[in-house]
Amino acid sequence: MLNEINLEGLEAYKALITKTPAEAISAYGISAKWQGGVKTQIHTHNQFVGTKEVIKNFTFDIDEPEELLGSNLNPTPQDYLLGGLAGCMMVGFVAEATARNIKLESVALHIVGDLNLRGFLAVDEQASIGFKELKFNYEVKGSGTHTDYNEIIKKVQQYSPNYRTITDSVIITASEVKE
Repeated sequence: MLNEINLEGLEAYKALITKTPAEAISAYGISAKWQGGVKTQIHTHNQFVGTKEVIKNFTFDIDEPEELLGSNLNPTPQDYLLGGLAGCMMVGFVAEATARNIKLESVALHIVGDLNLRGFLAVDEQASIGFKELKFNYEVKGSGTHTDYNEIIKKVQQYSPNYRTITDSVIITASEVKE
């Protein structure tokens, strides 16, 4: 297996979802529980990949730095957001490189962005609240060329679910509070 990627398995799955489109739907969910102060514990729901249930019994904690009332013992929500984006983009990069028969020695992805906390803390109504811009760059060592890697990055930008969720509009709905 090149780059520890099972392309045959991926091709078999692609054939399945071509024949049975309902098997292509992957359902996710989490539950968040307040832990006091600004700390939150996240518990993953089981994932459904088509009709197959994937057991996911994971938990992780979210915190803030002391300046934002936290204890700085765990990553922030923004750290997880950028980490999820990076993880999804990394999967896409490695899978596409493997499909092009490129042997990878190492791949690193760096994503940076600034938040204006004046917006979040309602100090300045003109200040943006979310990231206005995220910048990323890959560092790659492998058998591919600079052109190969740039083409792969374009594919990642086109097909990464997390990249597209952030760059495209997503509908978020809320239901009423339950007591």
